Amino acid sequence: MAATLSMPHAGRRRFAAILQNEKLREATAKLGMACVCLFLCLGAVVRFATVFERAPAAGLDPLSTAQLFTIVCQTIFYLLVLWFTLIRRPALRRATGWKPRLVAAIGAFAIFGFGFLPPVRGIGIAWHVAAAGLLLASAALAITVLPYLGRSFSLMSEARGLVTGGPYRFVRHPLYLVEELAAIAGFIEGFSLLAGLLLALQVAFQIRRILNEEAVLEASFPDYARYKASTARVIPGLW
Repeated sequence: MAATLSMPHAGRRRFAAILQNEKLREATAKLGMACVCLFLCLGAVVRFATVFERAPAAGLDPLSTAQLFTIVCQTIFYLLVLWFTLIRRPALRRATGWKPRLVAAIGAFAIFGFGFLPPVRGIGIAWHVAAAGLLLASAALAITVLPYLGRSFSLMSEARGLVTGGPYRFVRHPLYLVEELAAIAGFIEGFSLLAGLLLALQVAFQIRRILNEEAVLEASFPDYARYKASTARVIPGLW
């Protein structure tokens, strides 16, 4: 009877050991990110074709041109995310428990929920141009910022390296600013109560994600406290 009762406990211990296997966790994360990035690239190809299809017969107008350029920049960003995920260095420390992982996943991927909202009608061409401009700025900044993060890149709250150069001299989380520009653009395009709730949810989880990440970095790098004291989190002079 004792041996029978101990079998479930042994099975749970083996399962826990599998989950804690660093190589398996990293391989699973890389495979998952590869699937996500390739799916996003496929979606970008579809959106690119759709913009061309809807473009005026006389040729591309300024809005269509901005949208096409934005899609190209976003695709480059997705490929950079995939590349740096594949070559990133091992994690030195991770936030413990499942809650930080859930927070990071919702904060990172909630932004794609705007793509499932019905497009709002009658907001005027100026708002569409503004949304395209925000997306373009977001994609261009992302392409600029991500190489500085390089092999320290991670979606989860993990410490892989301390980056303080380039845009990180001014703010500690420039990629989060990039994501919020894209989220605001999504809110404009889907302007509704549901879009507003989605934006509020995404911002709330992003804030918690930032705090979780900072706790891990501060516990991992003695110099982080000094760096933290001299820089803003996301927007200089505000937060």
